[in-house]
Amino acid sequence: MSSLMDRYRKNWPRVGAVAAMALGGASVLGFTRKRPGDVRALAVMNSMTMSAHQYEEYVDPGYFPGMTNRVLFHSDQPRNWPLNAQGLMCANWGFSALYVPPILFPKVRWLVLPGAVLGIFQAVAHGVLMPRAAHTKYSPGLLTSALLHVPIGIAEIRALRAQGRITRGDWLKSLGVLVGFFAVGVILPNAAFARRDSPYPVSDRQLGAFGAGRPRPSRRGRRR
Repeated sequence: MSSLMDRYRKNWPRVGAVAAMALGGASVLGFTRKRPGDVRALAVMNSMTMSAHQYEEYVDPGYFPGMTNRVLFHSDQPRNWPLNAQGLMCANWGFSALYVPPILFPKVRWLVLPGAVLGIFQAVAHGVLMPRAAHTKYSPGLLTSALLHVPIGIAEIRALRAQGRITRGDWLKSLGVLVGFFAVGVILPNAAFARRDSPYPVSDRQLGAFGAGRPRPSRRGRRR
């Protein structure tokens, strides 16, 4: 009991934040179950969630860059290659191109759908794909994507369907937007700044336990 209280004393702000996210996501699903929500308001919430998602990835706990470099790219210098602070900054600014248009044009389905779909996919990537590859139970970005992006994305799709049928053309255009976004907004900036001698390393916190020469987490999520 004492050990549990010690852990809570150190982490109560995080516990409160997770509880708030769970309450917010559940409320969105509950409130929009019978009465569709406002698409623009939901788009604003999804954009705000992306900012919270990036905070989880890059600040607290923040070790998504180190995990990605080591696990996905098998980098021998995960502090600055292939992902580094400069490329990550530019790539994450690119998310505005995906989440701002739905706020400005909430009636254009193929502009609203990409952000909703991406948020749902983020939960799969952070909750299943990355942990499986890294042999961990958690990947930074999981909580915000699962507790907020998923319910908000579902609510956005519900709201769009209430306005009218979502056509195959809407889905195809949305797919094109996502492909273009990943190519121009994510891959291009990271590739442009990917240099082994990059002077823009990620921080120790962003590197986490995935630094060169450091042990990777075991399948139980602990360091070997």
